[in-house]
Amino acid sequence: MIAGGVIPRQDYDFLYEAGVKCIFGPGTPIPVCARDVLDAVNAAQRGK
Repeated sequence: MIAGGVIPRQDYDFLYEAGVKCIFGPGTPIPVCARDVLDAVNAAQRGK
């Protein structure tokens, strides 16, 4: 699961514990998002 948008910092830990792998706030460059999403997909495929 991936989250993005205006998410308060204090909610990040809760989201990570709930299974979110990446959180992208406003202004996150698209190449950074793409890299992180691909890394998360690759890790999931490897069973991590």
